[in-house]
Amino acid sequence: MIINATQIRVGQVLKVNGELYKVTYMQHVTPGKGQAVIQTKLKNIINNKNLEYRFRSNEKAEKADLETQNMQYLYSDPDGLIMMNTETFDQLSIEKSLIGEQEHYLQEGEIYPVTLYESQAVGIELPQTVTLKVTVAPPEIKKATATNSLRPITLENGMKVNAPAFIKEGDLIKVNTETHEYIERTK
Repeated sequence: MIINATQIRVGQVLKVNGELYKVTYMQHVTPGKGQAVIQTKLKNIINNKNLEYRFRSNEKAEKADLETQNMQYLYSDPDGLIMMNTETFDQLSIEKSLIGEQEHYLQEGEIYPVTLYESQAVGIELPQTVTLKVTVAPPEIKKATATNSLRPITLENGMKVNAPAFIKEGDLIKVNTETHEYIERTK
């Protein structure tokens, strides 16, 4: 879909030089003399490289036609992440580099929205938080201090996060999938 450069908004996916980029920043700049421009910061959907691009206000931009499908995560193999369309039962292999280290948050059997462009996966939407079980937590050391100190613990998916000293093995905790930080203990 072709749009005017003045219609570009943060969050949109544009096709620039044959590649897909997500708009992470946009500013309409009107200099004292000369033509107004749209200054953007773009992030490549496939390889996560950043690009600063300036559109003239009368220029056209190509907005990517994306489709979102709910897919069930089946398993991971050396080639990629195997997802299954919940309506047609078609399976799709997605490159691990698409989500990087966030792969650890995928749980077998769970359903995730997968963004497709021309039948190729370009993104997986993870929940903001996930609940995971603590598998290794060092014993709490009583200190004569009122401050709450953090210590590294290991979760069931193999990741390490810093959590308060009262967290012990077997506890369930919520972790932010974007920042990889401990949020709270759950029941």
